Amino acid sequence: MKSKARTTRGLLWVLLLLLLMSITVAFTVSVIDSANWTLTDWGNLAVSLLLGIYFFFLAQHVNRRADTRAEAVANAALITSTGLLAMSSARSLAGSESAALRVAADARAALQHYPLADTKKQEGLEKSVVGAYNDLAFSTFLHSDRLARSVWDRLREGASQVVNETDQLAEGPERDRLSAVAGHVRFVEQLGEAVRRTSGQELEREFLDLWDTTQLKRSRTPDASHNDAGQTIYRLQRFEMLYQTELTVMHDWALLRRRAADLHCEAELTNVANTSDWLAPWYVTRQPDGRLSPVNVMGGDLAERARYDRVEGGDTVPEWPRSLAHGRLPQGLRTAGIDNLCHVVERQPSPKICVLAYEFIDPANGRSQRLVLDGNHRLAAARRLALEKDLSPAAGGPPKDFQVLTFLIKELKPIDDLVSAGSSATPHQWRGFTPDLGLLRGSWRPERSTA
Repeated sequence: MKSKARTTRGLLWVLLLLLLMSITVAFTVSVIDSANWTLTDWGNLAVSLLLGIYFFFLAQHVNRRADTRAEAVANAALITSTGLLAMSSARSLAGSESAALRVAADARAALQHYPLADTKKQEGLEKSVVGAYNDLAFSTFLHSDRLARSVWDRLREGASQVVNETDQLAEGPERDRLSAVAGHVRFVEQLGEAVRRTSGQELEREFLDLWDTTQLKRSRTPDASHNDAGQTIYRLQRFEMLYQTELTVMHDWALLRRRAADLHCEAELTNVANTSDWLAPWYVTRQPDGRLSPVNVMGGDLAERARYDRVEGGDTVPEWPRSLAHGRLPQGLRTAGIDNLCHVVERQPSPKICVLAYEFIDPANGRSQRLVLDGNHRLAAARRLALEKDLSPAAGGPPKDFQVLTFLIKELKPIDDLVSAGSSATPHQWRGFTPDLGLLRGSWRPERSTA
């Protein structure tokens, strides 16, 4: 029950209590003053009681229907508001500053209907608000250093207002969910502020400003303990929410939370030229006729357009179960996706892209290797554009020094636990955060290849 419904029902129970007290008082008076208490008085009392009880249950019935109607109206309004929010966030991904400025207003308008909506609609709104601010994180906020001060101030103020609205609604069983939403919006605001503060600074460094809450207008200490494991869990939660829809490879965040003491999460800025050895979760295998074809991590056919790629390359191309590195991608692999992202990256207001990466320890040599879990097409596109401009600067203007903002999960000790199958997210058993990690370590192989 929502708070208003609980209040109304509480008032009705108070009315019933007063009715019972009236009966008690009448009975007491009839005993004390029995000489003056006639049959007519008893009749009047009986009629009064019957009417009281009748109106009590009538009020309950009307109240029940009113609650149902109020919930239906709130659900309808929430669906409409959520749709407008999704539209604004989608347009912000295309680079529209006006749409980005509308996100906070649409989110706040939708939150007004949150208390009276049913649980499923509430959860849908929570995901929509997080998704909208994720879109802002990967677009407008990632390039906040190129925004006019007035625009950035309005975006920042809007994020703060969404946090305040969410905090005010955080009560009862929804408290933990709404607190997580507020914390994530605050994190995205931090991202934009950190990008502005570090604009023009040297590359190849940890992006420490991302975790500095003191610069926020309405700063709040993150809900994490002061020890390293607690801070790691807090950062894992931020990464998990940021990539709640973007991360498409099979993965298991619960494993990382259990092994938080053996991890370090950070963000760093680096030049795209230094990503040659970063691995992609892309694999190829050689067919009986000698041609190379893309396969998935299980060694089976891909369930996407890239399955039809005509991969070119000689005997030097690594084959499944070895992964391909970004500096040595064969011709013809993922061409359509990379071409599309080249157009997107080239039109960005600043030469900056964002990836999620996992740095694991290779047991063969004890050294660390980096696997890009999300953002591979953008990284490949940025590398291609940078290489083309270096080879022929006159063809497309001055070369762009692409920056890579990496959300990095780094192993301090190997995390190679077995992940059990049993859900759509984990249809197979594997070892490590993703099946790619167990495959690359050599500690896991699929029992059989599946599509």
